[in-house]
Amino acid sequence: MSDPTNTLTGKTETLELHYIVFGCACANWVTPEDLEKYHDKDLDKHTIFIDPATPELEAPLYFDPSRHFIKVTGQFYVKPDYPKGTEETEEHLDKAKVFRYTKLDVFKKDIDYSPKDDTTLNLSYNAIGCTCAQWSDTKPTSDTAREYYYLEPANDKLINAEKLWKGDNLPLQIQVTGQIVCYAGYPTGYNPAKGDPKPATVFRYTKIKVLKNGQTKNGY
Repeated sequence: MSDPTNTLTGKTETLELHYIVFGCACANWVTPEDLEKYHDKDLDKHTIFIDPATPELEAPLYFDPSRHFIKVTGQFYVKPDYPKGTEETEEHLDKAKVFRYTKLDVFKKDIDYSPKDDTTLNLSYNAIGCTCAQWSDTKPTSDTAREYYYLEPANDKLINAEKLWKGDNLPLQIQVTGQIVCYAGYPTGYNPAKGDPKPATVFRYTKIKVLKNGQTKNGY
């Protein structure tokens, strides 16, 4: 559907963009300035499409519109259009400004996670033979299906729970305090090159304590 004769403006820009979920087939990306200015009216008239210069530049697996935003560097096309590869469907899709980018970075939104909403979990690593969520309650209740978690540290100073597994250190048990931030997603930075990981509950933790690391206690 895109116009093969459309050309770039020649002006390289870096944009901060937020993804908006609309109940329609339409452009979904918007700058924070336009989001603030038009959030009550006609926001869909100020959203844009983005178009990666190469497939490797697609937004990563872990991108979550509710928790992340992006910054992209590239150029707009001169005319309103569609991203390359857009296919026609039964639902009408309006043209919009298209930004072709050569660089993409993902950032966490500044979200206030109130400590009063924190909970503490005791979790065990399961060493399942897949690229998937590996942590579950150490003592699950018998009347519910086992729930698996991805774990996301609140900052870089915390032990990264996903790096504790060394291949032979079972039982691996930890205690984490924090909040569930997504019920079907992936932790920030999670973008495995292989496998087909399934989304799962993401628990963002602000405290972590290693209870067992192999046959030792507090073994980290």
